[in-house]
Amino acid sequence: MRKSTTALALWVIFPFCLTGGAERLEAATDSIQEIVLENGFRVLVVEKTAVPRVAASLWYRVGGIAEAQGEHGSTHFLEHMIHQGTTTVGTRAFAAEKPILREIYETEQKLIEVWNRERNRLRERNVFYDELDWPTTPEMVKLRQRLYELEDQDSELREFWAEYNWYRRYGGRARHADPVPATTGNEHMDISLDLPKENLELFFRLEAERMVNAVLRGWEAQRFTVFEQILNSHSRPERGRFYQAINGVTGLAHPIYLSAGGHMRDFAYFNRASMLRMYEKYFVPGNATLVLVGDVALGQVRSLAERYFGRIPKGAEAPARMDYEAEPVPGGAARLDWLEPLDPRVIIRFRIPGVGHPDRPAFDALAALLRGRHGMLARASRLREGGSRDPFRDVDFQASAPRSGSPRTISLVARARRDDDLPKLEQMMLAALEELRQGKLASGDLNRARKAMRLQWEQIRSSRGNLASELGRFQVMDSWRTLEPYMDAREKASIEDIRRVAERYLVPANRTIATSRRNPAPNALLAPTSPE
Repeated sequence: MRKSTTALALWVIFPFCLTGGAERLEAATDSIQEIVLENGFRVLVVEKTAVPRVAASLWYRVGGIAEAQGEHGSTHFLEHMIHQGTTTVGTRAFAAEKPILREIYETEQKLIEVWNRERNRLRERNVFYDELDWPTTPEMVKLRQRLYELEDQDSELREFWAEYNWYRRYGGRARHADPVPATTGNEHMDISLDLPKENLELFFRLEAERMVNAVLRGWEAQRFTVFEQILNSHSRPERGRFYQAINGVTGLAHPIYLSAGGHMRDFAYFNRASMLRMYEKYFVPGNATLVLVGDVALGQVRSLAERYFGRIPKGAEAPARMDYEAEPVPGGAARLDWLEPLDPRVIIRFRIPGVGHPDRPAFDALAALLRGRHGMLARASRLREGGSRDPFRDVDFQASAPRSGSPRTISLVARARRDDDLPKLEQMMLAALEELRQGKLASGDLNRARKAMRLQWEQIRSSRGNLASELGRFQVMDSWRTLEPYMDAREKASIEDIRRVAERYLVPANRTIATSRRNPAPNALLAPTSPE
């Protein structure tokens, strides 16, 4: 249940200071300082002394796109598992736990062996079966029951959520109330806390221990916790299945569009051996970046980094790239008409390049131009009807180009009052996009968009947690050094820049349109729709 490293539990409890092993690199700006240890562990430091607290955010380059087929959601599940404690934290007596944990592992391996044997036996006999109702044998039932018994035994030796309670006891604040202060996406996992500056060392001590000696306790409890999150999203299709379907249509099952939360059916096949392989490969110093923003000095950080992370072996080489580019759908636009009752809306998406591509900043400007009550979409809806009553006066026009993830999309969303409004609303949105492709853009619109982007960037920079997250996100996707040039480039995007990217990317062959209705019909576009 832990990595094969030497006596790390001892030096984590009684650490000592090393000499050397760190290199300060020149930063793109004086406010961001970088330390890189000999084992590849990277620390970014931004000193903000106004408040005696520090936002600490540890980023790993691993996520949904690193998962094997049939194990979707395993990174998210692993995020929960590595927060169940270590060999020194979260246990009352690890020596007593070890034989139980060993038997758990061996019992699960036996269960996998039996499961594979039965699967192959059925296939050899050419038996067709319903995959949602896999046949179970008495031997499987017995082995599963033994796993549950062993987990119950192990729970008697555990201190539940010990690490999270340590953080709270010493003034730590997470972004949400979940005792797993972490987030998993398609390309990253980050562990983030905000701590009093005098207790920053606690983060180094606990996260270095987690990197090396995490113990996968409470497997079944966490499997059902994560599974319930999926069920919860599926019970609300506007937040779950509807948008998963749009992602699937947009990317034709490309890995970047898979749900980082996982797929329901895959949860039955997660196993400890697979999780440990992922843990061994990706949770290593050379694949991690720690971002610290707050009342902290570079010399203090260097000392803590060397003391806690400097002795951890480098491990496997970090992934050369986590940046997948999905190709446009061949042959034309894709369309999804959702056939379950939902509030009426039109969603138009286009695939765009990821952070690091020279065209990417212009899409932030393009989204800022389109969205909101005073954006180009709202104005186009008013002009379209001339002096008559505006049927779209209550429409909520949104446009976004999320930077989280490499090749995402620019998405336009319009929520209508009536199903009947959707065809005209879609035509109006496409007409507005065509005007952008033709360069019909007023300088006043661009100045308004620039103001909005400038305000957003100032809000990010003024928040410890938001700045730490943005730096970590860029380091995972490209490089932290490109963050400020990126923000500068999007504000300087010209009318010609926006016209050029619109002409190149906002084309039918790169487009997905999705609609939902309160009263959908089998042929939603042709069938009569409901009155207001």
